[in-house]
Amino acid sequence: MIPLRPELIEFMSAESLGRFARCSKTLSTHLREMNAWRLLAAVQCPPRLVWRKHSLIQCPPRTTHAALEEDAISRVRSQVDRRRLAADLSRSGKRPADLPLVRVDQITNKFTDFSYFIRIEEDDELIWEGDLHACPSCCESHPSSGDECLELCVSEPLLARMDSWEGMVDFLSKVPVDDTHDDSLMESLKISVVAVREADSAMIALGCFTFAQAIGDFGEDRQPYFYEAQSRLFHLRSSNFTAFHYKPSLSVELIHDSNGEGYLSLIKLYMGLHNAEGHLDDVSRSEFQLLLTHLAGVNHRNRQAVLSALVSTLNAYLMDEA
Repeated sequence: MIPLRPELIEFMSAESLGRFARCSKTLSTHLREMNAWRLLAAVQCPPRLVWRKHSLIQCPPRTTHAALEEDAISRVRSQVDRRRLAADLSRSGKRPADLPLVRVDQITNKFTDFSYFIRIEEDDELIWEGDLHACPSCCESHPSSGDECLELCVSEPLLARMDSWEGMVDFLSKVPVDDTHDDSLMESLKISVVAVREADSAMIALGCFTFAQAIGDFGEDRQPYFYEAQSRLFHLRSSNFTAFHYKPSLSVELIHDSNGEGYLSLIKLYMGLHNAEGHLDDVSRSEFQLLLTHLAGVNHRNRQAVLSALVSTLNAYLMDEA
C-alpha cells in the first residue's frame, strides 16, 4: 500500500475524507492512527477564539486529560440537570404558586454566546468562509444611539484574504467621489451568515445577503455598503393577531485609501421588523438577542416566557403607533 501523506489531509473536504475512510478497514485504521480528522479540523474549523484582555486569542488545544475531564463534567452536569428538572416537576405538581417566575433577561443569550459563520462569494465563486465573533460592547442596548446592531469583529484570516484578493485591493484603492464610481465588485458579492450557539452548537440560518445600495458620502474614506437578506427569517403575530415578520440586513464597512492601505473595518447585522406594508424599524439589541434565543431554542419550561416577551415587544410597537 502507498504510504499516506499527512500533509495532504488539509486539502481534502470532510466528504472526501469520509469516503476515503470507508474504502477499507485497513485504510480506516491508518487514518485513525495518523489523526486525520484532527488534522482536517485544525484547518477547516480551528480552535474557537475567546476574549482575553480586550483581544481575541485562540483557545489552547485540548489535551487527553482535559478532554476526559470535560466529558466527565458534561456527564455530571447532565445528571444534575435531570435531577433538578425532576425536582421542579415534583414541586410544580404540589405548590405551583411557590415556584419563582422566570426572568427572561436571565435566560436570554447574548450576541457573544454565538459565533457567526460567514461565507463570502463573488459571482458564485467562494472567496472566504470562516467564523467571526461579536464585539462584547454591542451586547448592551442603547436605543438613543440609533444604531442597534450586532457588530462582528473582523478576524486576521479574513483580513489576510482581503489583502490577497486582487479585485478588492484594486477597489479599495479608489475613493468614491461621484456617481461614476464603479461598485460592480460589491454588487457581485453574496454573503451568507449562520449563527452558532457555542454552548450546544444550535444553528440559526440568518440569511443570504445580496447588494442593495452604497450608503456612504462621496469623498469619504469610510464607505458602508448595504446588503439585504433574500428571505424572511421569522413570522410572529401580536396579541391582536397583527402579522409581523423579521428580516435581517447587513452592512459592510470598508476603508478606502488611494495609497493601497484600504481594509475591511466592520460587518454589522441589523434585524428589521416588517408588516404587510413593508419595513417598520430595526429592533433594539435586546430584542435582537431575545429573537436569537428563541430561534436557537430554550428549555421547554422557559419557551413560553421567551415567546411571550417577543409578542410583548410587538404589542408595545402597536401601542406606540396608535
